Amino acid sequence: MANEKKKDFNAMLHDSKDMPKFQTITDRSSIEKYGGDRMYFAPPIDYDAVMKRIPCGKLTTVGKIREYFAKQSGADFTEPITAGIFVSIAAWASRQRDDDKTPYWRTLKANGELMP
Repeated sequence: MANEKKKDFNAMLHDSKDMPKFQTITDRSSIEKYGGDRMYFAPPIDYDAVMKRIPCGKLTTVGKIREYFAKQSGADFTEPITAGIFVSIAAWASRQRDDDKTPYWRTLKANGELMP
């Protein structure tokens, strides 16, 4: 993200953007790729809440968080682009706070790489 020092990531974290919500997709290749047509969108604060539950000494991936949300919501999958953005927002919001930190370093990219 650009201009991180000028953005209020905690405000972004608490902006639900009318989520949670579901969307039915019709694109055949996406349905095959993700294993269904029912896509879930979790709000940014939900990603933050899950990331806070990762215990010291443990790691997770954005993909595992997406799987968790899909299972909890009854969806086929969780939208991948917003998932990555919302994990990033949770991390930047934590850096902007003096307390109630989110251990964002315990959440890796979907393929297991470290976040930048």
